[in-house]
Amino acid sequence: MLGMPFTSGPAAAAPTIIQGNPEVLSGDTLSIAGIVLHLSGIDAPEEGQLCRVPSGRAFDCGLVSKTALQDLTVAVSVSCRLTGGRRENLPEARCFAAGYDLSKGMVHTGWALAWPKTGSTYSAVEITARKARHGMWRGEFIAPWDWRGGSRLAEERQQN
Repeated sequence: MLGMPFTSGPAAAAPTIIQGNPEVLSGDTLSIAGIVLHLSGIDAPEEGQLCRVPSGRAFDCGLVSKTALQDLTVAVSVSCRLTGGRRENLPEARCFAAGYDLSKGMVHTGWALAWPKTGSTYSAVEITARKARHGMWRGEFIAPWDWRGGSRLAEERQQN
């Protein structure tokens, strides 16, 4: 529901469906009508997080992940159904662009990983992406949850 603000607390009647043109904030986060949502079932690298291709070149895979989600949502309305869960203090949602599951698309392209704490929703898609060497799977990377915990590629450790 375009323009409906997200509020919290028992008195708030949050919408279960949010629709509109998204602003992509990261590879797993978007904003629709000012409501910031985390895509359910996935975790994407953060901007500034490095990945390395087989040639040894490192690049900002968080920025590439964000761009991949922008590609999936360009010029289409997105419809999100709140799951009732929260991640990183944001409401989680299953979001679709023209009927296409954005979380599944991000895992398929290799620019997000299946979130291990939600079970196997996107695990098979991740296995296929890994075998096909899509996105991050073509080189070396740190899982986003480990990166946020302090693990780094050698290039990142040298920068600090």
